[in-house]
Amino acid sequence: MEELRYDPFDYGIDLRAHDVWKRLRDEAPLYRNDEHDFWAVSRYDDVLAGLLDVDTYLSRYGTVLDLMGEDEFPLPMFIFRDPPEHTLLRKLVSRAFTPRKIEDLERRIAQICDDLLAPLEGQSTVDYVDAFAAVLPPTVILALLGFPAGLEQSLRQSMDAALAVDEGATASSTSELVDGSGNVGSAVYAMLPELCRERRAAPQDDLLTVLATHERELPDGSTRLLEPDEINCYVALISGAGAETVARLLGWAAVLLARHPDQRAELRADEALIPGAVEEILRYEAPSPVQGRRLARSVEIHGQTVPAGANILLLNGSGNRDERHFPDPDRFDIHRRIDRHLSFGYGAHFCIGAALARLEGRVALQATLARFGDWEVDESEVDWVHTSTVRGYASVPIHV
Repeated sequence: MEELRYDPFDYGIDLRAHDVWKRLRDEAPLYRNDEHDFWAVSRYDDVLAGLLDVDTYLSRYGTVLDLMGEDEFPLPMFIFRDPPEHTLLRKLVSRAFTPRKIEDLERRIAQICDDLLAPLEGQSTVDYVDAFAAVLPPTVILALLGFPAGLEQSLRQSMDAALAVDEGATASSTSELVDGSGNVGSAVYAMLPELCRERRAAPQDDLLTVLATHERELPDGSTRLLEPDEINCYVALISGAGAETVARLLGWAAVLLARHPDQRAELRADEALIPGAVEEILRYEAPSPVQGRRLARSVEIHGQTVPAGANILLLNGSGNRDERHFPDPDRFDIHRRIDRHLSFGYGAHFCIGAALARLEGRVALQATLARFGDWEVDESEVDWVHTSTVRGYASVPIHV
């Protein structure tokens, strides 16, 4: 039998990740990679325990393996912080993700879907990701933030470049997500200073207004407005994470529903089944299946000691296919009753945009099924995204 090896930078392993993860769960539920100096857990219960224990499993050194260094992550991104600082930083943007605000976006998302899909009608072959799945999320996120229309491709291209990982790369050779000033090379970020000045002069009901006018309390009791690099980091995190993961979710939806036309027909006949289908797609193929942490103390896992200071990967994509938690986990079933999958994380770091992602997934599938009905995918034609943390398709030609 082939030697068991898991390497998140190896394209070949990424393509057959579920086979490798199953072997990890069965043969090495605590796995050690000496080459890249990390440990990994792959079973549902172990991943969930790591996600919940924020005192032991730290995020402030980074949560992406190729960004994790000896020092704490230098930029003020709440995803790379631990409580209580994480709680304070996250609370600010949570005001943009309330249930009411997300619900108010539904009509806007439906209109964006129609605008993107209408020009594609009548075509026999459509690149579903390039023309729709990868364009919808940045369009929605930029609208939520309060940017003018027309910047979607600029944001998408900057995030693609920032997250790309060369095959065989190490942490030291991988491009950084943002530079030392919190910028991603994009017209989106070039506009931020002027947009923030406009929002301070004339506040609007958007997240940029929240960021531009928020007064952060300092230890001495005084307050100050957020610095430009702090605003840049918020925008980079929200736009990047929201755009990439939803694009991958919709790409997986196109492929999985082509593989299971009977279940696709059920969704066309009954839209009430679509929310459950979105959850099953998320479980079956987690868009972000790997979460990195640094151990604050040594822990015992499956009879072995993992030392304090070690990097450990929580393979939530593997946990979602663990037969110890999900019966017949490799079967795709839109009727599956799911208590909780791990695709959005859990606990303090549960994805702040989960409700928005679910809404985008539901509305996008409704619009796609209404426009195209049936489609086929020749999986020899698809192209993959290659990063150490996001998994899915960069291109999915569908034949209508």
